Amino acid sequence: MKSVIKTGVFVSAVAGLLLGCATRSAVAKGDTGSLSSRLVGTWQVMDVVDTDPAGKIQHPYGEHPTGYIVYDATGHLHVQLMRTPATPPFAEGDQKGSEREVRAAYDGYVAYFGTYRVDEAQNKVIHVVQGSLMPSYTGTDQPRPFKLRGDELIIEGRTSEGGFYRRFKRVK
Repeated sequence: MKSVIKTGVFVSAVAGLLLGCATRSAVAKGDTGSLSSRLVGTWQVMDVVDTDPAGKIQHPYGEHPTGYIVYDATGHLHVQLMRTPATPPFAEGDQKGSEREVRAAYDGYVAYFGTYRVDEAQNKVIHVVQGSLMPSYTGTDQPRPFKLRGDELIIEGRTSEGGFYRRFKRVK
């Protein structure tokens, strides 16, 4: 009897491990139906458009920005977006930009990392920022209303400063 129980426990444990691996694999491929699982992956930026309160359109990272958002199956994310054309190299070398050069580099780049959670009822992903190039983001939750249309991710919303629209395509 003891060996049957031990065998049953062992088989259950192995089945659980295999099911967990299969689930993570399906999530990574976006094969399941939930918004959370479909969001997992690497997303390349296509459009970054802001509007001011009067509705004037702005392209804060140029008309053809570059970069990625990565949502992994463990609940971590990182965001790296930059202006194109890229900010010119610093005249004095790698680390020694003038105040103007450093400001241009800072204004032309977004970088942060942390974890995320999905509010499926409200179609929002909440970025829980653990570290950021922009110090005021560190330690904050950044809710992002989003839609998934096949291999396209749209993050769009309004703030007191106007509207924002971000379009990404899934990297395969």
